Amino acid sequence: MLDRITRSITSRVSPKKPPSSVVIAVTGPHGSTGKTTVAINLALELAALKHRVLLIDGDIQGPAVANHFLLSEQPAGLAAALRISSQQRFDLDQLQRLSFQLQKLTLRIMPGNLDVPGQVFDESAIGALLETARSGFDYTVIDLGCISVGNESKQNLLTQCITSLADRTVLVCLADPIGIFRLLNLEGIIASLSSPTDLVMNRVRNSVIASARREIGITLQRLSALEPKAYLPDDPSHIDQAVRTGVPATSLSRSGSFRQALTGFVRAEILGRNGQLDSRMAKLG
Repeated sequence: MLDRITRSITSRVSPKKPPSSVVIAVTGPHGSTGKTTVAINLALELAALKHRVLLIDGDIQGPAVANHFLLSEQPAGLAAALRISSQQRFDLDQLQRLSFQLQKLTLRIMPGNLDVPGQVFDESAIGALLETARSGFDYTVIDLGCISVGNESKQNLLTQCITSLADRTVLVCLADPIGIFRLLNLEGIIASLSSPTDLVMNRVRNSVIASARREIGITLQRLSALEPKAYLPDDPSHIDQAVRTGVPATSLSRSGSFRQALTGFVRAEILGRNGQLDSRMAKLG
């Protein structure tokens, strides 16, 4: 009897086992879709829920993650990590050295670098880097460049490699006619992605498309097999304040429509908490 009571109490106070480590690649069908904003706030939302998170800036054409936090001094970052990984010397100590801890959160950030002349991205080195990240973090979120067809640039090769190794890909698309047209042009390459893909429509504005969420859903249903998992509203009052002050949107008011929708997406899709409220919040717009 006493043993049963002891086991019952122990089961209630024992910490929950952390989830299996997940690598999330964030990309888009073209540039300027807001994928960096989504990647940063996705990582911060997970960190706010006490998960250990690593955010990597993998956009070597225009790394901007560190700039979002107004950081003037930063570690060597991704280029050094890949070089060391290609020499089979990359471990958690090196990861700590090449990243920085965001104060008061369980989040580390590895800044990006502009394309380094002469540096070749070795798939095995990228894989080793991600495996090291898996060993130390619950979630690794990687902000990548856009995907494209017939492009052999370093950025596209890096994006293709990471999306093939990631556990899931978040595809950020602008919620306007041009953004949707570009998305449909790349449906074939999107369908070929090896990891499960979550389509996120960003900057949803009813002033551009009347009844935007409904019309976008109908358009994609008629013309493609793509189905948005979240509609993130255009929320300039909060996003502009975040950019101006150098803080993430998740640090601002929870009443912001962007943050509410992103929180719903993280909980419903990333964490698998299938509550109706979370799913509904993700599909605001």
